[in-house]
Amino acid sequence: MSTSSQNDAQETRSSTDVLLRLNQIIGDAGLLPVSRSTIYNMINSGELPKPIKLGPRISCWWKSDILAYVATMQGES
Repeated sequence: MSTSSQNDAQETRSSTDVLLRLNQIIGDAGLLPVSRSTIYNMINSGELPKPIKLGPRISCWWKSDILAYVATMQGES
């Protein structure tokens, strides 16, 4: 992603949008009741966005992106 498109994406984010780690997204207490491997399969298939890498071992997703996916899944059922 180019620097200008990254800046555009950041400007459209709500000031209340937060980054979530994987353990906040999956599992019984998470937003999606699926496994780690299922999340990465969903990313590879394009269902979920790729994570934002904050470091070599730190990946995060915007909460709004995950909630948008949940909303589309609820709309399909």
